[in-house]
Amino acid sequence: MEFLRPYTSQILIALIVLVALQFLFLTTLSSRLNRTNKLVRDLLTGPEGEDLEALLQRCLGETRQAIARGDDLEQRISGLATQMRGCVQKVGVVRFDAYGDVSGEQSFSLALLDGMSNGAIITGLFGRTDSRCYGKAVMDGHTEQALSEEEEEALRIALNGGLATLTTSSLPPRGKSRVRAGRD
Repeated sequence: MEFLRPYTSQILIALIVLVALQFLFLTTLSSRLNRTNKLVRDLLTGPEGEDLEALLQRCLGETRQAIARGDDLEQRISGLATQMRGCVQKVGVVRFDAYGDVSGEQSFSLALLDGMSNGAIITGLFGRTDSRCYGKAVMDGHTEQALSEEEEEALRIALNGGLATLTTSSLPPRGKSRVRAGRD
């Protein structure tokens, strides 16, 4: 090692430069590591200052609540759908002149049916001196009582789900009819 003795000062300077470079390199790495740690902490910290585990637990709890609420709403919708089957859903109206002494198609047959085609047909006959009102039960789209031509037409319109109003001119022998769109 005698041959290195004349170069001792140069080796020492080179080693000091290497140590200084390593120090600068370590300082730079430490700075980058600190910045990365801060970014990771910010990333893993929720909006309310909680850590990642607490954030995930909160999200999991909210998800469970949303699923439970969805199941509850599904049951409620199913119950409402069952109830809706019993509500009036199909309507048929036929207007006509029942008596020769009154014009303007004041008489009517009204069919009101639920989702299972159960309901009633209401017929109102209006004249100058007398008025009458009749009701007939409908079960599964059929009645036990005989129906007039207008009542049959109102039932047919309701069974087809229509809301069109059918009107007939004063009752000629065959009861010619015309359909008007919309309600009268």
